[in-house]
Amino acid sequence: MKIEKKPFNTLNESQLHHTLKVYFSAQKENSKMEVPYKQWICDIETQDQGIIEIQTGGLTPLKAKIKEAIKDKRNITVVSPIITEKKIEVYTKDGILISKRKSPKKENLFDVLKKLTAIYDLLLSRYLTIIFIEVKITEQRVQTEDKIQLRNKSRHFMKNWYKSGKELSEIGNQYQFHGKSSYLRLLPSLPAEFSSLELQEALNTKDYPTNAKKQANLILWLYSRMNLIFLTEKKGRRLYYRLNKK
Repeated sequence: MKIEKKPFNTLNESQLHHTLKVYFSAQKENSKMEVPYKQWICDIETQDQGIIEIQTGGLTPLKAKIKEAIKDKRNITVVSPIITEKKIEVYTKDGILISKRKSPKKENLFDVLKKLTAIYDLLLSRYLTIIFIEVKITEQRVQTEDKIQLRNKSRHFMKNWYKSGKELSEIGNQYQFHGKSSYLRLLPSLPAEFSSLELQEALNTKDYPTNAKKQANLILWLYSRMNLIFLTEKKGRRLYYRLNKK
């Protein structure tokens, strides 16, 4: 789906976040945006008092809000983008375009699973739904005369630019997770008892992204803490698991 570009000037909100918020709000009849909920502001409140949150970064900042919504028995959906294509535009401080290129980095579903580790203990709640959505974006950068550090001090090495915005250009597939079966469907066919080695081999097929096998240990960590799999034995240094069918 192509996204029509419109003027944007909402404070403290990226264009990527804002456009996704408008997009998902439009899917729910009579929904409202920017609705107070206790000490927070919800991105979207649906007609049946459900909550939809757009989170372009990690999920840790949302954990307290998610826990409170679950406690209040309110359905909450967290939407997180998968950046399948990123174009980079570099501008002068006066807004003159200097260069444009496509980033070699591309994300897929398995790249963003690590975000779930921040809220693993909440994922199987009947009130929580996770949606990963594929997007193509353009990232704007402003070139500086000298190499600079960012305000949050996150750079290990200083660079002569800073990000000024992210613009959504296209929406692709959505992957929805709600309940035990939706997470288990992500797994390939496995023997009754398996280790990280068997999982890596099963993920190393044409049915999965080329880098999916690299996430085998992360999947085992996440799924064991969600009680989707359980440890059966240790042979040497290798741990073996089974699916929890209860």
